[in-house]
Amino acid sequence: MNDQTQIEAGTALALPAGTDLTAMFAKPEQVDDVISRIEVEVRSHAPDPSTAKGRKAIASLAHTVARSKTTLDAAGKSLTDDARKQIAAVDAERRKVRERLDALKAEVRKPLDEWEAAEEERVERLKAALQSLTPAPVQLLDTETITAEIDRIKAISVDDSWAEYQEIADAKKEHALTDLTQWHDAAKVREDQAAELDRLRAEAEERARKDAEEAAAKAEAERQAKAKAEQERLAAEKVEADRIAAEEAEARRIEAEKAEADRREQAEREKAEAAERARKQAEEDAARREQEAAERHARELAEAKQREEAAAQRERDRIAEEQRQADLARTKREADRAHRVRIRNEIAEGLKTLDAGNWFVLADALIDDKVPHTRVTL
Repeated sequence: MNDQTQIEAGTALALPAGTDLTAMFAKPEQVDDVISRIEVEVRSHAPDPSTAKGRKAIASLAHTVARSKTTLDAAGKSLTDDARKQIAAVDAERRKVRERLDALKAEVRKPLDEWEAAEEERVERLKAALQSLTPAPVQLLDTETITAEIDRIKAISVDDSWAEYQEIADAKKEHALTDLTQWHDAAKVREDQAAELDRLRAEAEERARKDAEEAAAKAEAERQAKAKAEQERLAAEKVEADRIAAEEAEARRIEAEKAEADRREQAEREKAEAAERARKQAEEDAARREQEAAERHARELAEAKQREEAAAQRERDRIAEEQRQADLARTKREADRAHRVRIRNEIAEGLKTLDAGNWFVLADALIDDKVPHTRVTL
């Protein structure tokens, strides 16, 4: 094709050169012929969108089609005044150029667009899946709830289907399980402490109940003993009272009943006071044990924190010491190298003054200590 050139080297999309581009619009069949040749040549390429090279080739080919469209459209716009009578026909051909080459560009880019959309959907799906490896905020809940969350995280399989996110997913899953395990251990400590406090309270209440019952039983036994002694005394007095007038006997009986009522009232008061003392003692014991447990827990937490801080400081000191030793070793190596170079240079300077071809001169110089840093033992 003698009347055609390429847009630029390497595009492989042939177009009429120079003024031929403008003249071509006067003959619609030539425009159709050029577009058809471009379509045939473009469609002869079949790049693979699954590879980076193929995707780059598709994008380049689509860009070349766009440049061909721009060149043809610009040629149509540059019609001379003499050709303006053909504007309607030229515009129609320009529209044809734009529409068909836009469609061709879309056709060429379709595999790349589809691949890019699928790739974007895959990446978004993996990013969404990463969120499932974030543990729920269960650090302050019970061990059963935290165990369920641990089982959920463990059940998530991290395999080759995660592709480039597999390493991130592995790290996130491990971090989540580490946090959940720590939360579970802390919750177990809380539950054990709560159970221990409940047990101590129950023991204190049981001791208080038994103490109250024993105090009441003791008071009742004392009351019965006193009543029995009193009855025996009254019986003796009754034998003696037979000789006393009926009025005196009645007075003594009334007095005895009043005394008995007073004793019963006193016994009831003593029983109530004993129960109250036992209750207060049980409450004080329970409060004291609870305070001791809380103080013990606080001490354990403080000691654990101190151990952690001490371990961290030891690690920092170890790293600093390693760095210091490395710096010392590097400084020593540099000093040794400098010392070696200085000694070598001084020996070389001493040898320069000698006759290089006379070994006897060299031997005499060594024996006479004329070569620095060397010594001959005779």
